[in-house]
Amino acid sequence: MVESSLPSFLQILYRNTSYQFWALQLIGWFGLALISFLSLTLWYNQQGFAYIAHTLLQSLLGVLVSWPLRPLFHYFWGRSVLARFIAGIGGVLLCSVLWTILRISTFMAITGEQGLWNDFGGWLFGSIMIFSCWAAFYHGVKFYQLLQYEHENLLLVAAQNREQQLRAAKAETIAHEAQLKMLRYQLNPHFLFNTLNAIAALMATKEVPRAGSMIVQLSDFLRYSLDNDPVRRVTVKEELAALKLYLNIEQTRFAERLALEVRY
Repeated sequence: MVESSLPSFLQILYRNTSYQFWALQLIGWFGLALISFLSLTLWYNQQGFAYIAHTLLQSLLGVLVSWPLRPLFHYFWGRSVLARFIAGIGGVLLCSVLWTILRISTFMAITGEQGLWNDFGGWLFGSIMIFSCWAAFYHGVKFYQLLQYEHENLLLVAAQNREQQLRAAKAETIAHEAQLKMLRYQLNPHFLFNTLNAIAALMATKEVPRAGSMIVQLSDFLRYSLDNDPVRRVTVKEELAALKLYLNIEQTRFAERLALEVRY
């Protein structure tokens, strides 16, 4: 799986959604600080310490202001689409207004510039865009995690199904072998009793040579039967040899009443 191929600290990050949230928070907001520095601070030739400090401070404020959106979205996650949409819009607007106020206030306090409240709408518009992207990204990550979770569950279920199928196949094989062995144990005594009765009959009629020949044939057949597993695959040659042992005994029993013709 993906998790097992990651280093240990990344495995912890992969399993813990809180760590993932704060990692993305810091990366996202301070990535925004870098973008702001390159696109605004340098563009307006404001490389002074106060302007750079405000760029970092507004990102830190963004981390803090956006944090309540997580429990808000989490609370409404299982609600209807309309409820989630309204909660999302309300949360984004509220955070945007608060962050705009904090940005303007801290900017004037740090840099000494005044009269920025007249541009509140412009600052607010940028804030709304940023928090809308934040909300969209948050939901995108949540849906991705949900898909990953469902995918891992499907893989787990598939693996369990394969294991159950293997167990069922193994159990079926064992049952089949047991049936074959039981059939073997049922047939061997029946065949043995008939052969012994035939030997006894031959001895009673004083046909000792035939009786002795049948005893030797029976001994060879039983030795083959005991030395070979009935469920093991054998060659055609071995099967024919066993069949020949059996037929030799039957031919000795029935004499001229049984005619054999073997063709290869």
